[in-house]
Parts: sequence; C-alpha cells; structure tokens
Amino acid sequence: MGWDYLSRLSRAARWYLPPAEAAEVLEDYREIVEGRSEEELRRDLGTPRAAMRQLAQPKAYRRWLAVFFILSACVLLPAVDPILEGLSLTAWLSGICAHPFWTSNGELARHSMPLFPLGIVLPLFWFQWNGGKGRALSKRTLPIFALVLLGIAWVWFLFWVILTERFDVIDFLFPNMAWIVRLITCLNILSAGAAGMTGLIKSRLEDRRWRAMYIWGLTGVVLSSFLWQVFTSMNLTDGYWQGPYWMRLVFITLAGLIGTGVSLC
Repeated sequence: MGWDYLSRLSRAARWYLPPAEAAEVLEDYREIVEGRSEEELRRDLGTPRAAMRQLAQPKAYRRWLAVFFILSACVLLPAVDPILEGLSLTAWLSGICAHPFWTSNGELARHSMPLFPLGIVLPLFWFQWNGGKGRALSKRTLPIFALVLLGIAWVWFLFWVILTERFDVIDFLFPNMAWIVRLITCLNILSAGAAGMTGLIKSRLEDRRWRAMYIWGLTGVVLSSFLWQVFTSMNLTDGYWQGPYWMRLVFITLAGLIGTGVSLC
C-alpha cells in the first residue's frame, strides 16, 4: 500500500513542484513511505496532494498555473464554437429546442486564432526548462497521433472540396446527409482536444517530450475550427477568394508539424 501512496505522491510532487525540487523531495519521501501502510501514511503525512501542496513555492506554482491555463485556453477556446454550434444545431433539428441556443457564427473561434502561435512557442520554451524528465512517449501513443492525423487529413479533404468547389464529391459520399460532415468535424475537435490536454498534463508529470502531443492536438483543433469558420462564413466576393484560405491552411499545418517535431528533441 505504501508504494501506491508513493505513486500518487510522485504525481502530486511533479504537479506542485519544479522538476529538480520534485526529484529531491521524492528521494527523501521514499525512505519515509517504504514499509508503511496507507493508513499510517495518511495519518502522519495527510493525502499526497496535501503533503506536496504544503511544500509548493507559491510564486513558482502560480507561474505554472498561469502557463497551464493559457495553454489550455489555446486548445479549448477554438473548440467552443464548433462543439456548441453542433450541439445547438442537433438539438434544434431533433425538436429538443425551438431555436438554436448557440449562434455565434464562429466569432469566438476567429478571435481565438491568434492564440495558435502562442500555443506552439510557449510549451517549447517552458517545458524545456520546467517539464518533467521521466517516461517519454511510447509506441502506445502512436494511435493517438494517427487519429489526430486522420482528422487533419479530413480537414484538408474538405478544404479541397470547398476551395475547388467540388461539392459533387460530398453529394456522392454523403447523399442527403450533410450533417455527417459537421458531426465528423466535431468528433475531430473532441479527439484532438483530448490529445492536446493529455499531452499538456503529461509534459508536467512525466516528460517534456509529451509537449509534442499537445502541439499536435492543438494543430488538429485549430485546423478543424478554421474549417468550421469556413462553414459558417465565406467571403466569395474576391476574384481570388481561395488564396487566403490555402495560405492559412498551409501555415497552420506546417507550424504544427515543425512544432511537433521540435518538441520531440
């Protein structure tokens, strides 16, 4: 039981304390924990979280929380519009509500787009010096990366359909079922967002190279959110209206690929 307590204590230490300090504290606590029961440890030390929270340096921990909330916002804010609009449209079409309850037309997603470069750069620098140094990415994470890649491929396919005006392809693949396109896009955002948040947390708790999963998930979220913005508002008045969309699509994808690759170093 003592080792179960130690494993939870280890996670709490890496969350509340900087990596070097967490390693020192855990080395000291191993001798205290070894051979003792869970009840004894809780009586003498309290819960693992309470024990480590007492050792946390307030300023350093607040800095980490600020970084955590900023990086969380980079992933979550672009997902708000597509998810809520998707749920709103589904509830309205199914008769659950008389009117859609969320009709921002992608405004929140558009305003959160400038966070994307910050979401690439900040984890690269922060976790290089403040990330965990332990268990790195394993082969078991490959399906997660592949799932996000599949979502990115879906976004590129739909952009090709829209920007080349090949809507006959969608009619052929999903006859009279355009709602499936939006549903798949929402599922892409959910899976990429979950991957991003997992990478963010594990970058602190385990190894800084998990930031690669954060950046890859962020890329998937932002690309799908950008696609959703195109669904809700397109400017077709310009003679070469496709150009800016292609440029932004390429920029987001390349930035995500480069950031993911650098994160693994």
